[in-house]
Amino acid sequence: MRAQVFNQGFNRVEHHQIISLERGKLNRLLDEERRFTETLIARVGREIEAEARGLPSFESVWNKIQNHTVLRNVHHRIDCLTDAYPQFLQQVKAFRARLREKAIAAIERARLAIQKARLSTPRTAAS
Repeated sequence: MRAQVFNQGFNRVEHHQIISLERGKLNRLLDEERRFTETLIARVGREIEAEARGLPSFESVWNKIQNHTVLRNVHHRIDCLTDAYPQFLQQVKAFRARLREKAIAAIERARLAIQKARLSTPRTAAS
């Protein structure tokens, strides 16, 4: 008995194995993106707290993070996978939305820490 050809010359079992392998690759890339993004967010948060002057908008901080060379490379590799396997696109969009929400919370914590520090520092009266 011969296996029925399903997709691009692969039978169904082979096709599912390929999808499974690619999903594993996608999950590894998303984990790499998460770890690197969280590292950049933490660094930017520390920089904001240390400088304690002008507070940048979240959008400018997020764009700075997203335009990092290593992160752009990871994005490109993920985008190539979602081009080849569009069924992964929704997972990637949801993942990136969660990362953005985490970044918003982290930057907001840094802003609050600065505001708290400003309020707690005693002001000297001019003589």
